[in-house]
Amino acid sequence: MEFSILNQSPVLEGGDVSSSLNDTIELAQKADERGYRRYYVSEHHNEPLAGTAPEIMISHLLAYTKRINIGSGGVMLQHYSPFKVAEQFQLMSHLAPGRVDLGIGKAPGGLRLSTAALQSGFAENGPSFDEKFKALAGFVNQTQTGEFKDLKTSPDSSNPPELFLLGSSPDSALFAARENVNFIYAHFISNDQKKLEDSISAYRKNNGKGSFIAALSVVVTDDKEAQRRLKEENTLYELHHDSGKILRVKGEVRAASAIAASEEPVTAKRVEADIIVGTREDVLQKLGWYIENNGIDELMFHLPTNDKKLRHQTIEALAPVDTLQKSLEMPAAK
Repeated sequence: MEFSILNQSPVLEGGDVSSSLNDTIELAQKADERGYRRYYVSEHHNEPLAGTAPEIMISHLLAYTKRINIGSGGVMLQHYSPFKVAEQFQLMSHLAPGRVDLGIGKAPGGLRLSTAALQSGFAENGPSFDEKFKALAGFVNQTQTGEFKDLKTSPDSSNPPELFLLGSSPDSALFAARENVNFIYAHFISNDQKKLEDSISAYRKNNGKGSFIAALSVVVTDDKEAQRRLKEENTLYELHHDSGKILRVKGEVRAASAIAASEEPVTAKRVEADIIVGTREDVLQKLGWYIENNGIDELMFHLPTNDKKLRHQTIEALAPVDTLQKSLEMPAAK
């Protein structure tokens, strides 16, 4: 069992975009030094998050780290050309062989306005996400057929990035298994234990070789007031549209904004935040079930706070060089 980090690069309390991006670099270096397996950065648009272009951030982070894998959590493929994404990550793989992960997400990474801007000029009836993902995998692994069979992402494509699909449903896990790619289950978004278990089952029954990673919201603090505040700040709102589309957003303000921007009626449902929070010992004990589950290969920690001290404190407290052996010896939480 290995530990990894997902950093959405929030604008930190008392900071600005520049200082928050510098903190993203500092945390990557700390994760590298402390034995974490991967460090992923995300793609979000028109939100109080500094990370809008993971491909640029990854390239920068690779130059500031030595051993850890750097990846996208993830590139929102619906907005982009699969060939161009494959080219970008193949180039980064040449710059840092064996250390580049290409994580792909299905979500838009923002609300309606940013999505409209990103997709302005697209053909209305373009390829589906599944079709684009299959094309991307073909370009990454140089296994494409048809009109693009002779197209190369690089004169040397012998060291491609490792490909991951991000998702929060059993259907996504099944798709990843059938496409023979690694899968990262966003448990911090889904907040549904049965869905997690069903996703593990779907993936394992259809793919025995790929990696299944569970991404969890985790913060280490013994401050009771900070624990209460974290739960409140990370309350989710599940927005059910008349068309059947379901969107999850964090916080009452974002939920109200999404409802106001919607072109169809929306019903909102409040969902309590699912955060593993407490002292170092509390957190390790609560992680016991995930660590002992044979279907999960790795845990990825999302840090759901813009408090710099808590973010650094959590990465230090859960550093694999200190905690992994101890966590394996602790009983799982009931």
